[in-house]
Amino acid sequence: MKALNVFGVNRNLDLLARRYYWTIGIVIPLAFAISLLEGIGAGLLIPLLGILTGDLPSSKGHGPVGRLVVFAAGHSRDARLWIIAGVIVVAVTLKATLQAAASTFASWVDGKIGQEIRCGLGQRLNSVGYPFFLTENPGRLFNIVSTESWKASDAIRVLLNQIASTANVVMFCVLLFIVSWRLTMMVLVGGLLARAIQKRMERKLRTLSHRTVAVNQLLHNRMLFVIFGARVIRIFNTQKVEQEHFEKSSDDVRQAILASERVSGTQGPLLEALHGLLLVIVLLTAIFTGMSVPVLATFLVLMNRIQPHLRILEGTAAAFAAASAHFEEVEWLLDPSNKPPALTGTVPFAGLRDHIIFEDVTHDYGTRNAPALSNVSFALRRGRATALLGESGSGKSTIINLLCRLLEPTSGSIRIDGTPLSDLRAVDWLNSIAIAGQDVDLFDGTIAENISYGRAETEIEEIRYAVRAAEADFVLDLPLGLDTPVGPSGLGLSGGQRQRIGLARALVRRPELLIFDEATNALDQAKEQNILRMLKELRGSMTILVVSHKANTLAFCDDALMLHQGKLVSAGPAASVLANQAPA
Repeated sequence: MKALNVFGVNRNLDLLARRYYWTIGIVIPLAFAISLLEGIGAGLLIPLLGILTGDLPSSKGHGPVGRLVVFAAGHSRDARLWIIAGVIVVAVTLKATLQAAASTFASWVDGKIGQEIRCGLGQRLNSVGYPFFLTENPGRLFNIVSTESWKASDAIRVLLNQIASTANVVMFCVLLFIVSWRLTMMVLVGGLLARAIQKRMERKLRTLSHRTVAVNQLLHNRMLFVIFGARVIRIFNTQKVEQEHFEKSSDDVRQAILASERVSGTQGPLLEALHGLLLVIVLLTAIFTGMSVPVLATFLVLMNRIQPHLRILEGTAAAFAAASAHFEEVEWLLDPSNKPPALTGTVPFAGLRDHIIFEDVTHDYGTRNAPALSNVSFALRRGRATALLGESGSGKSTIINLLCRLLEPTSGSIRIDGTPLSDLRAVDWLNSIAIAGQDVDLFDGTIAENISYGRAETEIEEIRYAVRAAEADFVLDLPLGLDTPVGPSGLGLSGGQRQRIGLARALVRRPELLIFDEATNALDQAKEQNILRMLKELRGSMTILVVSHKANTLAFCDDALMLHQGKLVSAGPAASVLANQAPA
């Protein structure tokens, strides 16, 4: 598979395929054996036609074909026919068997390498730092995983065919050279001319490939918005406009693919015409040089049998040129460089003893006019509830993301009982925190699986306790109870039901730090009050950070922090800060 780089496949795909380099040692011998058997069958046409025309070669010859001719010469005419015809049948049968084995082997390798590519993409998406998803186009990422990965995988099969066909062409060229070196040199000159034409078309296909990828990404963006923006589209009554945009993007993809197919479709007939012209030249040369009919027939059969392998080489070269942009997309996502690293840290975390301190923390996304947070300092004390206040865009979500280690401070530090948060072992810290928010991410599984997400060993009684504490008893009354499927993204549930399941998911972790981010804004007052009473009871056993615009939600908090445009403008006892809060 070292040929990956030779044929334009990028470095990271080459690294994934490297463990399968050993397959070359099987593919090439199989290809040589297949073409040799086919050559033997074709070579035996000379003595077979000689018998039929009464012109059996008298020379002993060399190799297996020559020895067979010598052996057949000692028998009657009919016996010679049966011997040579029988060997031809055996050679063809063996060749077909080896071809089937080679095809099965290529399919196995193709599947394994495709699996490696898809798993590599999944591993990269799961290990890269969260800031990557804040800056990258989700449509592009979706397109790479759902479409480009399959094209890269398919190209591996093309590559194996290319390697095998190259070996076949080499063997057939040797056989042609043995039959007639003059005619073979003519064929090679024609092959070089065909390759020059092909290289020119490949350059055009590479350009068209990049356009196809670009318009395909735009179409994926449209698809995602039609699906996930369905509510907004209907509220603003823009179905017709979105349909027009979708049709335009779809037509751009059609036009880009058509342009590529037009170039690819022109290449085949053009090269075939060149092959036809070459065949005529070979025939005329053989006639004028007095070549015998058996030798000419054998040369033509071998030349005809080399054509499919040449077409495969021509087609695969065009396929690689057309897939170059797709490879670049997959390679870009596989490449770990220029991507934020995953969480690190080696210091064990056994539990919060005293406080979480932000010291002059600044975070700048690099895409705004001002930092999201600017020199913010405060403390969250163990066993107390702290309200986090501020208008939209004031930095509340950034603080939550920093606590969850989705982001790292641009400057300043966050310390947990004196230890930098960045030094703590990520798995320990993340296992000790939980978040219940207004936007609950549910996956297509059962209610029990969603509640125990990230804590698969949770006992059923712990799930039931969390369900009751989160006022989510409705799930116990469903026909399948906790085994009820929620559907993709929880689409079968109301906003309030999703929030309560999200709160149960947070509570079942029994966290050291509970982040309560607008987690009751879809609940009625009675259910909200019950949940707040539960939080008051939990306040001493865990640290709670509450983000809410409802005064009654914040009333049970001990402390409060007020943010404005990324700066901390007030901090202290909750009653004092809330009393000074300007009305919305």
